[in-house]
Amino acid sequence: MALTKRVELLLDPDEYAELAEIARRRKESIGALIRRALEREYLQPTREQKRAALRQLLSQDIDFGSWERAKKDISREIVKEIEASRH
Repeated sequence: MALTKRVELLLDPDEYAELAEIARRRKESIGALIRRALEREYLQPTREQKRAALRQLLSQDIDFGSWERAKKDISREIVKEIEASRH
């Protein structure tokens, strides 16, 4: 999603310095820190939005195949990852 709206936020120098240090350690911008905090605190989906999403997922008629086949596929991928990490 494109970031197109700007908000001005005034901080005292100590708050700004602390955020700048956190951002430096995490190798991200202060804006990214603030956006993530806003998402966690204020922008979570409502209970009804979560229920609607769950209803939509459960209404899907998807054939995932047999559990035995899925276990083989998962095991094969795990082995590939282990082998790749050794090289």
